[in-house]
Amino acid sequence: MRVDLIWSVVAVTIATFTVLLAVRHFVALGSEWVFHRYVAVGGLVAFTADALADGGHRIRFEVGGPGIFHNVTVQLFGSPESVVAQPEVRHTMTAGDPALEWTLPATAERAWVMVTWVRPYLQGVESEALARVLSTDRLYEWRWYSETYRYLRTVARFAARRGWVPGGASLRDLRLYGRWRRTSSNTADELLGPAATPPPLV
Repeated sequence: MRVDLIWSVVAVTIATFTVLLAVRHFVALGSEWVFHRYVAVGGLVAFTADALADGGHRIRFEVGGPGIFHNVTVQLFGSPESVVAQPEVRHTMTAGDPALEWTLPATAERAWVMVTWVRPYLQGVESEALARVLSTDRLYEWRWYSETYRYLRTVARFAARRGWVPGGASLRDLRLYGRWRRTSSNTADELLGPAATPPPLV
């Protein structure tokens, strides 16, 4: 009886220690992800669409902070009748660079504008995107799913397409890579960098 009790205590101790190690590992990975995602990379953006008196819109995109944004592109979707030359691709944008500006006609009222760019992420790079719906002035950011979540969604869609999931018709066309999420834009004042912030003069 005493031997069983001792082994039970040992088993509980080992299990507890294993759980603590797993939690510690998870927290460490999470902290590293947050650091690389929001601290080491750095950089903020401001993306606005101001309505004009003639019904058009003036698009403005600018960046701030220590980050470097690569291959910044602005595109118009949902308004094929609005043929407007889009701004040239900015191969790099940093704090203090001129903003990307684009004036759209009133015919583009029901369209949406997307800005994409690439930034360093961990040991590689990752594309990011913002989209603004002109008719509602709502701003969205594209969020990539994690590798684990993409795998789970792939398995779920695979099973649904083979009829292995009862009532899984909605899973047949499950999107695998990411989704749009409502967000808000920073203001131009929040992007002020060294060129717009003089050092102490006394």
